[in-house]
Amino acid sequence: MRQNGERRFDVAFSHMSPDNVHILYRLLRPCVDLARSGDPGGGTTVVTQSREGNMVRKTLLTSVLVVSALNIACTSFGPKKVVSSHTAYNESVQLTVTREVLTNIVRSRYLDPMQFLSVSAINTQFSVSVDGSAVVGGVGQSGAAGDIGGSIGYSDSPTITFVPQSDNAFYKSLNSSFEISEVIAFDQQYRFSQSHPEIQALSLAMSFASINGADDFVAGDLNQEYWQRIEAIVQLLRLGASFRVTPEWDFDTLSIPRNLITAEDKIEAFKSNVYFVEEDGGNTVRMAKYRLVLAFSVPGKDDPEVVTALGQMGVRPGRERYVFRPPFHATPGFSDPHAIWVTARSMMDIINLTSYFVNVPDEHKAIVPALASTSGLSPFTSKINIRSSREEPAFPYKVKHRGYWFYIDDTEIASRVFLEAMVAAYSSRVGSMQAGEEGQPQVVIPVGGG
Repeated sequence: MRQNGERRFDVAFSHMSPDNVHILYRLLRPCVDLARSGDPGGGTTVVTQSREGNMVRKTLLTSVLVVSALNIACTSFGPKKVVSSHTAYNESVQLTVTREVLTNIVRSRYLDPMQFLSVSAINTQFSVSVDGSAVVGGVGQSGAAGDIGGSIGYSDSPTITFVPQSDNAFYKSLNSSFEISEVIAFDQQYRFSQSHPEIQALSLAMSFASINGADDFVAGDLNQEYWQRIEAIVQLLRLGASFRVTPEWDFDTLSIPRNLITAEDKIEAFKSNVYFVEEDGGNTVRMAKYRLVLAFSVPGKDDPEVVTALGQMGVRPGRERYVFRPPFHATPGFSDPHAIWVTARSMMDIINLTSYFVNVPDEHKAIVPALASTSGLSPFTSKINIRSSREEPAFPYKVKHRGYWFYIDDTEIASRVFLEAMVAAYSSRVGSMQAGEEGQPQVVIPVGGG
């Protein structure tokens, strides 16, 4: 193209494929030929090794390098952006879940209805736009010049789906008791419990509402007998006791004469995972299912300290193994003095118990119920605080409720440890329950879409 006596060749590209190099070369090839053989339109002959020819070739080479560089940038840019975006979304969801648990603890203290909102999906679309240009001017004249340029644009268009956790499955999970093995495993695997008996005691108190007939609260006051049971378990663990998974038979209550059982009966029972277990010298059998139970294995059954702790726990000393049993293991008319009968808490029960640690502002004490003191639970409890303030605190775990900020002070390690345990328990038990499978409403928000 000719402008004011200047011959100018403009090339623009917008795709990032290897073919761009070849296409660009083809487009600029006339410039190269022109520099070598002369300008038929203007009548000016240019020597092959002229500065203009060198300029064209340099511009062409540089343009090729630009396209290659942009291709390399595009190849490495995408994976890096996925990594950084994943980290950002992960941190956002972690903070959201933590604040949601904290919010519902505060709501429980105020007797306000709880509500859980799950981030069920994060869909994002990555877009990369590339632009570039190459310019050669003044071919065949003195002072020929060339110019190149390129740019990469990036956009992220996320869509976040929120689902209210309010269906039957969610509330069933929220109000159902934990499995015994579940809470014991959590207590023992939690990294602070082994080295800090007071944390272990609090963890057990948060796990079980009743131990061998001793409930945690009686007439609204802390039951000291219940706390003795907790301390006895911690003492036995200190003396070397351990938890063991062991098999046992879950017997039916009816005994059957052995001679009445046929081969067909045994085959049908086997299909239902039921076995006939002999008793009374083989004269009778009872149907039973095979199951695994959690047992408390104690060393030195005759050790005076072990005997004392077992008595405080409400079991008869003299054995090396004591099985933890939920209420549904009970058999009418039969009592096992060597069993540790426990009632595990639900997640809802744990949240309600945790509300004891909320520091209610004086202005609100008239609108919240009075609670029994928890100072007898564990020396650790006095270190746990969900603090309140009119001013917004500078800590990440904070929520605003009824005009006040409730938060965890980063400098109070015990409070942070406890909140971490609460979030982990919620996530493992309830957080995986996805509402919306039964036609529940979903809120889909295109971020930045107005």
